[in-house]
Amino acid sequence: MSHQHGFSLLELLCVLAILSILAYAGSAQFLTVSQNAKDKSTIKIEMKRLSNALTQARQLAVVSGRASFLCGGVHCDGDWSSGFRLYQIQGVSGAEKKYRHITFNALLDVSWRGFPSQKKQIEFHFNGLSGYQNGTFEFCLGTWQANLILNQSGRFYTSDPQEKNGEAC
Repeated sequence: MSHQHGFSLLELLCVLAILSILAYAGSAQFLTVSQNAKDKSTIKIEMKRLSNALTQARQLAVVSGRASFLCGGVHCDGDWSSGFRLYQIQGVSGAEKKYRHITFNALLDVSWRGFPSQKKQIEFHFNGLSGYQNGTFEFCLGTWQANLILNQSGRFYTSDPQEKNGEAC
């Protein structure tokens, strides 16, 4: 008579229970890492969109010989977290010509810290200068924080996203 080698139902259920617990614990860690990577990528993308708009606003002012404006918020209300709008005021008519209207990711927090402190818009003069408007746009999402620093001459630079510290955001 041959002996059959196999596992009992109880042994199989124990192995499945252990595998289920390990899969659950591993998936939670995987989801956290995945969300962190997604948040970091979102901050980089949104900072790039704002930096492209600042560059465009500065170049537009120089090329056209007229001031250009980059205002915070969908309705230029200073709510930088909702996005921004790039526009110029047309000569004699005084009509607003929109060049760019960007809405940020809804979970992203963007704030302006600088001079003046409650700045609703950045103005670039015909010579490309920002009229002594300087400060920092602070981007925060999840556990990440990054800055876009605008100097008085209208130039800017960005920092890489970093884990938030105590005073950030």
